[in-house]
Amino acid sequence: MDCADRIAVLAAERTLAPVRALAQTGAPAAATVPARLARRRLEVTIRRSSVVGPERPPAYGWEVREVGVDGAATPGGLELPSRPSAAAGDPEDAYWTALEAAQASVDSAPA
Repeated sequence: MDCADRIAVLAAERTLAPVRALAQTGAPAAATVPARLARRRLEVTIRRSSVVGPERPPAYGWEVREVGVDGAATPGGLELPSRPSAAAGDPEDAYWTALEAAQASVDSAPA
């Protein structure tokens, strides 16, 4: 593994730490982390469902929003919510699903 690969892995681990923490008892119900996609700055928010019980494990939904350098929403930028039926059983799975959906949306947009 070269230096650039190590840096990429460390950056991903650091970004995913608050997302992974959502699965822990007593964790907040949501985490928002930055992401980059091509030349776009994104905020990915992962939310744990409010219905949690012994017979019903938590589910994690997501939202993706394109933001500017200042962190404000980009007018006309990418905004994607997950469907309730698409909720993941793991917060990290929800994060990667959100990025895949954002990539698909960017790929399908007219040039």
